[in-house]
Amino acid sequence: MLLALASGAAAAASSPKVTVELHSRVYEVRGSFTTSAPIDTAWAVLTDYGGIGAFVSSIRKSDVEPRSGEDLRVHQVATVGKFPFRLTARVVLAVHEERPHHIAFADISGQDFSTYVGSWTLRADSGSAVIAYVLDAAPRVGPPGWVGRSGMRHSISEMLAEVRTEIERRSARR
Repeated sequence: MLLALASGAAAAASSPKVTVELHSRVYEVRGSFTTSAPIDTAWAVLTDYGGIGAFVSSIRKSDVEPRSGEDLRVHQVATVGKFPFRLTARVVLAVHEERPHHIAFADISGQDFSTYVGSWTLRADSGSAVIAYVLDAAPRVGPPGWVGRSGMRHSISEMLAEVRTEIERRSARR
């Protein structure tokens, strides 16, 4: 019994940390997780824009335009939320990479969000990689306050867990 409780506590402790605050219709999302995988593996997963749908369940489509140096455009369609507040979200992300530590992105289409700006930051820490995710998003439509916050927290937690799982899967193949 104690072993089961201890392993449950360890799993909870390793879950991605996510906070979501709502200020003036903008969801301010902050998330992070730690992995024992090398930063170069984490970078490879985070920049696999065309393949993200294979390991992030909410992504339905992710098409990458030809790259221009450290900048590129990514067209994505995702299904987010839970019934009855399940929404399709479409973005055209202007992405700027600063290998291997920072990826900044912003939606330039304005189709489903009036604001959608964020980043990924990677940092080495005592043999581990700490991955931080930031997103400020103002959907044009969506559920009210606490329901939206709860849905956003769930969706982002799930996405971060799926990304970490893929990073660790690729790291184990090395």
